[in-house]
Amino acid sequence: MATPHYNLREIRQLYNLTQEEFALALGLTREMINKMEGGKCRQSRATQLRVKAFLEERKSENFSQDVEILGVPTPAHRGAALPYYEMRREQKQEKQPLMVPLIGIKAQAGYVKGFEQTDYLETLEKYSLPPGVNPSGAVWSYFEVDGDSMEPTFFAGDVLLASMLPHEDWHDVKNFSVYIILTTEQLLVKRVYRKSDDMWVLLSDNEELYPQALLPVHNIRQVWTFRRHIRSRVPQPKEFKITA
Repeated sequence: MATPHYNLREIRQLYNLTQEEFALALGLTREMINKMEGGKCRQSRATQLRVKAFLEERKSENFSQDVEILGVPTPAHRGAALPYYEMRREQKQEKQPLMVPLIGIKAQAGYVKGFEQTDYLETLEKYSLPPGVNPSGAVWSYFEVDGDSMEPTFFAGDVLLASMLPHEDWHDVKNFSVYIILTTEQLLVKRVYRKSDDMWVLLSDNEELYPQALLPVHNIRQVWTFRRHIRSRVPQPKEFKITA
């Protein structure tokens, strides 16, 4: 049986959600929701399954039962005065900020094997987002830098905040920008050059010790976009000549 093609705009409006709030609920980006609502991008099977889970969860919470919205608009039910997440937060009296997992150096080997296992992810330490970072419309994670391949840009122990790039958006990877890449074997912090749709080149800032490497796209499991950098140490100062 084929997975249904959902009318995303009608579903989002039914629950009084913005595109950012709807994207956050589905684990996608606002840009992807905008493209799919505008007919510029097809819904993948993974996206359709996420929408199905979204609808089933709302049914269990006593929201409108008429939510199986497929290709054509359905009469809308405008019962919610507040966006869904604000209403749920008020109901649960939850005022805590979004807590984001940290993939530390010691946890990286386990993450390679258990990145899809909810039980494993729940064991990771979690921290709030830095001030000024809007959590809406993205899946977030902190990653601790291991090794010296990206020196002098990043040093071992530095922490990078990143947002997940959905597989549908991998073609939007910007050449020479920094990404955190999960392969079948390891977690890497590298600059990326898209040599072709099937092959990427990984670039290290410490290029004298770490030459460029080819990475087949079929070996990639996750791509995370670098957003913020937290240094683990203060950079060495330049030489000063005292004149005061």
